[in-house]
Amino acid sequence: MNNKITKFLIILLMLALSGCTGSKNIQDLTYIVAIGLDYDEIKDEYTAYIQGLNFANVAKQEGSRSTDPIPTFVGSAKGKTLNMAVSNLYKVSRPPLFFGHTKTLVLSKNLLKYKFKEVLEDVGRNRSLRPSLELFVTGTNIEDIFSAKGLFDYPPVYTVLLTEEKSEGIENDIDSTSLMHFLRKYYEPMGTALIPNIAIDRQSWHSDEEVASLYLDGYSVFQDETLKGEISASESMTVDWLQNKKNSLDYALYEEGEVLSTFKLTADEPKVKYHEDHANFPEFSLEVNVEAELLEKINDMPFKELQAKLQKSLEEKITKVYEHGFEKKMDLFDVGGRWYRSHPDKFHELENSGDKFYLSDSSLKKVKVKVEIKHFNAYRYIKETR
Repeated sequence: MNNKITKFLIILLMLALSGCTGSKNIQDLTYIVAIGLDYDEIKDEYTAYIQGLNFANVAKQEGSRSTDPIPTFVGSAKGKTLNMAVSNLYKVSRPPLFFGHTKTLVLSKNLLKYKFKEVLEDVGRNRSLRPSLELFVTGTNIEDIFSAKGLFDYPPVYTVLLTEEKSEGIENDIDSTSLMHFLRKYYEPMGTALIPNIAIDRQSWHSDEEVASLYLDGYSVFQDETLKGEISASESMTVDWLQNKKNSLDYALYEEGEVLSTFKLTADEPKVKYHEDHANFPEFSLEVNVEAELLEKINDMPFKELQAKLQKSLEEKITKVYEHGFEKKMDLFDVGGRWYRSHPDKFHELENSGDKFYLSDSSLKKVKVKVEIKHFNAYRYIKETR
């Protein structure tokens, strides 16, 4: 009798475990892959945008695929708080919304100006959102950003909006930033935190209709938990190139307005040498080792002269980027972060002095670039000139 009861209980248990109680099929949920947030300071009102994708065209398909365009769904709602705005979207969304696979957070420049700290706190408290979210800023209408597709009518997962932090080398582009990486920099007392700006290009690609392509257009720069402004795409690529050894940069060498040669450049992380003879703020020199590949030789000259001109041009470029950042009170090369850890007493003196920015016009003493041209792409140089 006991054996029969035991068998009966085992069968009941197996039946209970044979299905996942409360689970839903993937077609029974609306998967949100991107969230956009805007703020109207006049109405004191948030607008929340969400982007949902149809799974029929998420993955690349082998062989032929349907030529019928699959629409991208963009929802929006307003509210006095972020939660109220998103709650208003729940009311009109069937199948129900699911945020477990959200990959991207896009913030308007207006929200950065008025409500950024509040939004960071709200996002941090939301257990449905991961700290690995990719973070972007835009001055473009967020609905237009979310409506843009990849080339050949591929869905938005093939645009920069939904790419993860790049593990491979980046060529002539700006790096993406996760929320977690940004926050690590944002709360540091020295150094900069960067968010890439995303914009729409409507000129480069053409078809029967206008083709809108998303691209990264510079950085929004934060210093001491404060938005300091923006830097251009060219300056942003220089900053990334110096701080990320996986980056490569195409570079044109000019003289008196004429192009001499073009190169592909990679660089090791700069060596920052701090000068110890100043008590109030960091003074430093930069040393950068660069590997170059000659892509085009437009004007001929001896190898040693070409190498010297390239080194000088890069030193001037790096100095110019630093000086432009200094004008806006930005530490674009992030020299302050390492300085304050190794000089805690000097840092506290500077902090107590009330000076919010720790660099001066004499902080950068010298930029030294050493270039090694390793590849010449079949261009010939006399051996003795090397």
